[in-house]
Amino acid sequence: MSDLLSDRIVKIEKITLKIRRPRLIGRNAKAGIHGDTVTDPVVRLHTESGTVGIGWSRLSREDAEALLGKPLSDLFRLPEGALEDGVIIDLPLWDLIAKLSDQPLYQLLGARGSREVELYDGSVYIDDLDAADEEAVQIFKDEVQTGHDYGYQNFKIKIGRGGKWMPLQEGQDRDVLVIHTIREAAGPDAKILVDSNNGGVLNMTKEILERCEDVGLFWFEEPFPEDRNFNEPLKEFIREKGYDTLVADGESGPPPPNFFDMVQSGWIDVVQHDFRAKGLTWWRATADKIEPWGAQCAPHCWGSIIERYCHAHFAASVPHFCLQEAAPADLNGVVLDGWEQKNGRLIVPDTPGTGFDLEPDVIEQGVQSEDGFRIEKS
Repeated sequence: MSDLLSDRIVKIEKITLKIRRPRLIGRNAKAGIHGDTVTDPVVRLHTESGTVGIGWSRLSREDAEALLGKPLSDLFRLPEGALEDGVIIDLPLWDLIAKLSDQPLYQLLGARGSREVELYDGSVYIDDLDAADEEAVQIFKDEVQTGHDYGYQNFKIKIGRGGKWMPLQEGQDRDVLVIHTIREAAGPDAKILVDSNNGGVLNMTKEILERCEDVGLFWFEEPFPEDRNFNEPLKEFIREKGYDTLVADGESGPPPPNFFDMVQSGWIDVVQHDFRAKGLTWWRATADKIEPWGAQCAPHCWGSIIERYCHAHFAASVPHFCLQEAAPADLNGVVLDGWEQKNGRLIVPDTPGTGFDLEPDVIEQGVQSEDGFRIEKS
């Protein structure tokens, strides 16, 4: 591996993909309309050996120029991962190192999980504010059908209408109606998740759990900002009621300094820090830390499509991965090598690296666009 890390970066390309969703994504408990387009910044690293690493990155031209000519040993070390100067290209570096090692990324990471990574459709937002109850029911039946059309079986539902968008009890009632509608439309075997985006309080959370007891909520995400005085009694309530519902948290940042103390205490079951913001190097170390506590990994990854491929390799590398967030989208311009999605799962391939790239014309158009570039060592 030391010989591989002597390879130098000689060319860097930046392409920003614009990927369309099949429908408009509405509000959550704290923010307005999310739109129908995903903007994905993609970086391709070329080395002297001719190997290309690709992945999500917000690398600027200035930062890219500082990386040209550097040996990989200045940016990366195994088994730890990206060093300080390499963090900004963490995901492309992991793809590159796996390719140089001639192995799929999940094997480089340890291959302790399942290659069949269970997904959930995270695109069920608050899309019904101007609708009567019967109209809302049809809206969300249609959204489940869209998810099914794209191969998803599990669904996460944005709730918290009463915290901002509707009168409190009216919003709670609509949240409950939508949750029951999704359960009916998705079927009895679907995992149903809810997400308040920190828009609730303890009593609102308990009410939702009680009124949706027959739904069997798989997890409750970000019910309120993480706080021992709320998380501890919530878990006590869940245990007393005999619910199997997990508490998922950590996405919104930065979480409080005692976040992992709450995880270790069992008040937060699923850790969700953002996969792009933190990177695979951070997540590797964090997965090792929380595994002895019985906690599970389920990184937040809304707002990207191409990130799902590196993410799924991480999922396949650890035994305590929970579910992977995804959403319906049309993957025009993306080249997949061995990837398959079936039965609501993303099947991680045995191809070197992460197993995806971009079509040549997409690369050329992207590097010549206003927010793209290609720089080479002279």
